[in-house]
Amino acid sequence: MGRLWTTWRRKPTGVLGALIIIAVIVVAIAAPKIAPFDPKEFAGPRLAHPGGKYLIGTNNLGQDVLSRTIYGAQISIAAGVTTAIIAVGIGTFLGIISGYFGGFIDLTLQRALEVLASFPALVLVLMIVSVLGRPGSSSKNLFVIAYQLGPLEIAIAVGSIFGIMRVIRSAVMKERDLPYIEAARSLGATPPRILWRHVLPNVLPYVIVAFSTIIGSVILIEASLSFLGYGVQSGTPSWGIDLSSRNREYFLAAPWLMVGPGVALSLTVLGYNFLGDALRDILDPRLRGSR
Repeated sequence: MGRLWTTWRRKPTGVLGALIIIAVIVVAIAAPKIAPFDPKEFAGPRLAHPGGKYLIGTNNLGQDVLSRTIYGAQISIAAGVTTAIIAVGIGTFLGIISGYFGGFIDLTLQRALEVLASFPALVLVLMIVSVLGRPGSSSKNLFVIAYQLGPLEIAIAVGSIFGIMRVIRSAVMKERDLPYIEAARSLGATPPRILWRHVLPNVLPYVIVAFSTIIGSVILIEASLSFLGYGVQSGTPSWGIDLSSRNREYFLAAPWLMVGPGVALSLTVLGYNFLGDALRDILDPRLRGSR
């Protein structure tokens, strides 16, 4: 425990990242309670300057920018966490199977996923979204939103599985021939037991780091898709939509339109990157003494 605390003290950016993430999650959960206005409804004059009851102004439709920024956290957190669970879960399972058994199984899985990886990530996501349809969000409950964003989450997860699988596969290949695995085999342990009781716990640090790191990337991809018009449906409070062409033509006259969603998006992605970097240093024994 003392070593863990010392490592955290050496990585203040990790603590900062964790605090940012906690704050964003709290805002996303409490959005219906803390947002001053309904994000989809008319709140006041068009392009009202920041101040008074509109802390960071209103947009060209008279909607409160702060309220839309607060509710936008729900889309980002729901999409980011759910997509990471899907991608890391499938990627970890395939990586463990591929790395441990090798041979034909490894070859088949590698070639199949390389077909997906041959497509540019954004093109692959756009193809899947066009087939599954653009998701909508008609709820203010975080868990319901995560369910409604299913098509978008699946599309982004498919494009992320290959990279995660390769990382876990490499870690498993280092573990499978170590003496403790050989000892478990000699005692009659079955492959499922070895994978569950021995291999998975030893590659879990890689899984945790992959999970914390990919969420930031997913949030950025979701915002990019919404910016391009292929993410959540128009009108949904989303940081990407609020930075897109609907508001972009007013940025010079009303620069506060980009402040809320832009700062929120940047801080959230930065927080996950800081946390992922700190977790890598804490959980990887080879890096604990290197900084």
